[in-house]
Amino acid sequence: MKTPCLRSALPIFLFLFFFLASSATTAEAPFLSREPHWAVTAEKFELALERLHIAKKGRHPMPVILCHGLFVNSLLFNLGEESGLAAFLAEEGFDVWNLSLRGTGRSLHPLKGTPKNWNLDDMIEKDVPAVIRYVQKESRSRKVIWLGYEMGGLLAYGYLEKKREPRPAALVTIGAPLTFSHPAQEPMKRLLRLEESPTLKKLFLYLNGPFLGRLLIPLTPKIEELFYNRDNIQDEIKERLLEDALAEINPGILDHLLAMIRGGEFVSAKGDFSYRKNLSDVQIPILLIGGEGDKLAPPEAMRTVYRAVSSTDRTLRIFGPRSKDSLAYGHIDLILGTKAKEEVFPVIGRWLKRRTEGE
Repeated sequence: MKTPCLRSALPIFLFLFFFLASSATTAEAPFLSREPHWAVTAEKFELALERLHIAKKGRHPMPVILCHGLFVNSLLFNLGEESGLAAFLAEEGFDVWNLSLRGTGRSLHPLKGTPKNWNLDDMIEKDVPAVIRYVQKESRSRKVIWLGYEMGGLLAYGYLEKKREPRPAALVTIGAPLTFSHPAQEPMKRLLRLEESPTLKKLFLYLNGPFLGRLLIPLTPKIEELFYNRDNIQDEIKERLLEDALAEINPGILDHLLAMIRGGEFVSAKGDFSYRKNLSDVQIPILLIGGEGDKLAPPEAMRTVYRAVSSTDRTLRIFGPRSKDSLAYGHIDLILGTKAKEEVFPVIGRWLKRRTEGE
């Protein structure tokens, strides 16, 4: 007599089981949305952005634009997938916009009639304002924050010094120096040999970053240590970096880079404007991140930036044993280091939260 009752109750038990199970899953793992976007410059160059945010309303509505550096693409912020900086900030409640600079990632192909060569001045004057305006419009937020790794930080310095509009409300730079004359940076001068040999320079541009990176970095320890502390990056992440995140360098960018190395500081492509000498025009809140073992952006080079900016709200954080961190961080491991998510990312997250409170 009890069997029919049990049979009739079974569907109800199954419904409740699956309902509760799905509710628990949703609560524990909020959906991380990834949306493709395109910002178009005045010269019709399409710049790709990936927007990352939690489906529910974020706790910190001020958008954060992530901008990568030289020889890498925007995957740098996503290589660790859900453990990458982009996902970390999104899960902390920020509206994250991961930018692919012109010539990298999905921004590789300019529209018809767009120049094929460019330099950092072009990016400062054309790309940065187009991206900021687009993010302002799409996010419906007048205020945005710029987070630049290496060259992405240099672009922000230059943009603020040129007093362009619209301006970011705050700035975070990671491994972004403006001087290139520190003893630790001496190996960078080897690139100047490209100026002595047009054939070698053409070969370098033909083979370009990804091929040379995959070939030289793993096989040449002295080159490898320029980019990261080998003890501070997992083999799997290193392999993905070399396979997926390396990017070609445009001939105009290479010429501009060589001019900066030769002159020892960040100057305009024509050499008629010193971005180092005009750092006092940077007055917005700024967080400077450096690595104790970074040979491309050594601590003293980061201190030069810290001393030169006029921001009353400025913070310099050098990651390494002297600051009670696990290891001396190099250049790329400030983003991809084994413990970057536990040591570096929370410092950035806390700083950003304090600048977005009340917005």
